Amino acid sequence: VGEVGAVISQSRLHSHTRRGNTGRLPLAALAAVSIACQDRALPDAPASETPDYAGVRIVENARPADDSRLPWRIGPGPTVSIGEATGDEPYMLYRAIDAVTLADGRIVIANAGTNELRVFDAAGVHMATWGGSGEGPGEFMALAGVDAWPGDSVVAWDGRDRSIAVFGSRDGFSRSFVMESGGDRPLEPRFALADGSFLGRFGESSGEGYQRAEVAYERRDGEGAERLSYGVHPGDESFVGTIGEGIPFTVARLPFSRRILDGAWGDLVIIAPNDDYHIPAYNGTDGSLATIVRREFTTRAPTRAEADERIEESLVGAGLPEEAIEMVRGGLEDVPLVERLPAFGGLLVDALDHLWVREATLPGMEPRAPLWTVFDPEGRALGFVETPDGLTILEIGTDYLLGHGTDDLEFESVQVWRPLRRGRAVRPD
Repeated sequence: VGEVGAVISQSRLHSHTRRGNTGRLPLAALAAVSIACQDRALPDAPASETPDYAGVRIVENARPADDSRLPWRIGPGPTVSIGEATGDEPYMLYRAIDAVTLADGRIVIANAGTNELRVFDAAGVHMATWGGSGEGPGEFMALAGVDAWPGDSVVAWDGRDRSIAVFGSRDGFSRSFVMESGGDRPLEPRFALADGSFLGRFGESSGEGYQRAEVAYERRDGEGAERLSYGVHPGDESFVGTIGEGIPFTVARLPFSRRILDGAWGDLVIIAPNDDYHIPAYNGTDGSLATIVRREFTTRAPTRAEADERIEESLVGAGLPEEAIEMVRGGLEDVPLVERLPAFGGLLVDALDHLWVREATLPGMEPRAPLWTVFDPEGRALGFVETPDGLTILEIGTDYLLGHGTDDLEFESVQVWRPLRRGRAVRPD
């Protein structure tokens, strides 16, 4: 139910965070971005230091000024919008949880409501539909994500059996594989990497009450065979309780919950719990820690009143009948407070390897457009950028933004936004 994620169910929830996209990706990387890779910084770029400790590069950054914004802009609205309230079936989206742009401009949408991959051309015209609900070849029981694959192919994965299906660029389904974990279930697929390998993770918790599993990350080849381990990390916070006459339910995210976020950053892999503004990136060759990006941040513990207010906002926003809200509200009385507020809300990487870190929505914040701290490919903070309000960012190319939006009537669309102006500013000599 909203951020709180209360789900009355006999089963646990699967939560997917996009790729490089960690996570996946944010606002249009513009031509002006290239200057960020040079030694000359933007005029109000925060100070940074890069000490080296035991072979690990540590990038320390000040927080950008509150009112600062980078001169990167996108247009006033989408140039392509896929999704209609009525019309042909392929354009009527339901739980379009993910999307990816292929090299030739085609857009593939993971429409989880029908367990289909819907393929559109660059103008948003439907071309093909792959997959569907079922347990047969190329079908899904719980479509959880989609990504590009070498050779202009596409991979999509199932959140229930954790299988990964490969679809040819033009021919549809080709084959499938899983990443065995050695336990009862395969690894949970996270995202594909540029070399055709795949990042997966495994971590489970049991019992009732507060939960935070330890999560193991591994990189596998295109057949699912083990290639590299990235160690064990603190996972998402959750809560398992009961309501009514012992009906089990899961709060997949507590109020102000801390999570683990991941993504591809050039040749590195980011695996970052958001407890602190501390973003580790690991080598793709041996799994060792290579870089840590830090940014100035002050945190504290939330109050009970703040947590209760966030729960109530989620319940009201879920659109449940009043009797259902009352039943769920009673079960949420035992939801614990997290130890401290999260340091950030999301991680994304653009096509030019800029790291975007979204500000967390904290107590007392007025509704506003998503705000991101953008770091250059070396991890140096450049400043803040805002992305369109109400748009979940899925991908950023060199000149476009791909995102998912929902209008006031809850109709979904996948949108392409293109910039009208590419800001260029450097520090004066």
